[in-house]
Amino acid sequence: MRTVRDIMTPTVVTIHRDKSVSEVEGLFVDRKISGAPLVDDDGTLTGFISKSDVNRFDFTGGDPYSTKAWEIAHPKVIAVDVSASIEEAARRMLDEEVHRLVVTDAKQMVGVVSALDFVRLIAEESRSEEHTSELQSHVRISYAVFCLKKK
Repeated sequence: MRTVRDIMTPTVVTIHRDKSVSEVEGLFVDRKISGAPLVDDDGTLTGFISKSDVNRFDFTGGDPYSTKAWEIAHPKVIAVDVSASIEEAARRMLDEEVHRLVVTDAKQMVGVVSALDFVRLIAEESRSEEHTSELQSHVRISYAVFCLKKK
């Protein structure tokens, strides 16, 4: 059984909760990410901010230089244990209507799993199935050639 550990992104970019929305936008672009956990001075998780949060804020016409990340972020951190099945993580994302989950091990953040991680998994499995199918075809052909040579 595949677990969240198998598909998660272990390197997590965190954002200090007091960063401005403008700084968050810049970080998203620079790091090529679409969301990140918010942390306080002690490194404690205090929320999660996404591009959707920033886009909604931009639509309001607020000041991105004076507005802090925590003011527009989701204060609830939605997490899943690193040993959870990928099915359990997918169900959690659907139930919570989110695109990513913080991954924890003994209540410590060890990664993030996102919808993109599931897309990668599907693509890898599809590629693997195509490869297996191709190998099976080669084996059948080789066996047929072997049988013909025997006659």
